[in-house]
Amino acid sequence: MEIVSKTGTTQTISPSVDELKNAVIKNEKENGSVSPDKDLKNKDKSYAEKMAVDMGLGFNLGNTLDAVAHPDKNDHPGIMSETAWHNPLTTKEMIGGIKKGGFKTLRLPVTWHNHVSKDMDTVDPAWMNRVREIVNWCLDEDMYVILNTHHDIFPGFLHPDNENIERSLEFMKNIWTQIAEEFKDVTSERLLFESLNEIRVLRAPFEWTPDYENEKCREAMENVNKLNQLFVDIVRASGSENAGRVLVIPGYSTSTEGVCWEGFRLPKDEAEGRQIVAAHIYSPAHFAFYLKEGANFTEFDIDSPESTLPIDERLGKLYTHFVSKGIPVNVDEFGTVDKDNDQERVKCLAYTLAKASELGIRTCYWDNGVFKGYGNGMAIFDRKAVCFPDMGPVDAMLNGMKAFPC
Repeated sequence: MEIVSKTGTTQTISPSVDELKNAVIKNEKENGSVSPDKDLKNKDKSYAEKMAVDMGLGFNLGNTLDAVAHPDKNDHPGIMSETAWHNPLTTKEMIGGIKKGGFKTLRLPVTWHNHVSKDMDTVDPAWMNRVREIVNWCLDEDMYVILNTHHDIFPGFLHPDNENIERSLEFMKNIWTQIAEEFKDVTSERLLFESLNEIRVLRAPFEWTPDYENEKCREAMENVNKLNQLFVDIVRASGSENAGRVLVIPGYSTSTEGVCWEGFRLPKDEAEGRQIVAAHIYSPAHFAFYLKEGANFTEFDIDSPESTLPIDERLGKLYTHFVSKGIPVNVDEFGTVDKDNDQERVKCLAYTLAKASELGIRTCYWDNGVFKGYGNGMAIFDRKAVCFPDMGPVDAMLNGMKAFPC
């Protein structure tokens, strides 16, 4: 049966489970992509490993609580910053609609620096209450929810160069002390904390892709280790349910290269087996993004190495460095931008999920609430209509997971 979206266009169609499985296996045989160690299937798994798999398919409520109003305007004051990037206020119905679509996890990006006092980084109680309200809606739906610090990545807040690290450590301590205190009595294990998001040295030549040979870059990457350790120490010291809460740990720029650097360290933790590594993968870059320079491809072929190898390589590194050693991973941002190529994007989503699932890695799709806009639109859920206008992208991701059930 042909399904038609509410816009009247034919719904995008996912590759089948068998097509995805065959493509992944073919790429391993022909291109040497990493395949999972079958002997690890039967080994005992830590608490976090079991949870990471159970988290299933994830959804980012992007450009919402992470939005920052223009500093020279007063059109989105206080908690209305939630709408500063053109998304509507989040409702309980939206969270329920996302859950019904097939998502088990909601990543809740939150920016804090625009909601604190200038002297002691004290969070506005109204903002904390709003964050708490949405967290509770997720938990009411029996979803996992990942709560983080998101666009606080500026000098004066969280910036990992040596010139700013002392202030960054102070801000980290002040913000996470308050978050930990607010949520320490939440008994649900489905609430997770994530320390940082894409923290990096702004405008540096190594801003997004670490340069292991650059001394300034190595300094910044080491400072991210320090911030992660402080985060764990603060959360654990708050006690109650936070003593054993699962924590999500990214590296520099939340990149694959950031966590696969030989100097990356998971924080020391009194709670054994309660950490998940995070990384973001937008691959292949020339397809997933609109690049100002170089080729911008609009087609994706699950049988073409040009399309699939960048995905295989990044996920393979995460598997080799972590999953194969009993350390779970969540790719808590991935997706592709609109280039008037919805059907091709569906193929990419399906393949990414198939390869990730084969390697025991779960993912969270980045939805920014924008449907159309060449090089910008990444939405799959219509927040105003509270529906998925086209279930094709969701079906594609679920098919990918079905190809290799964890």
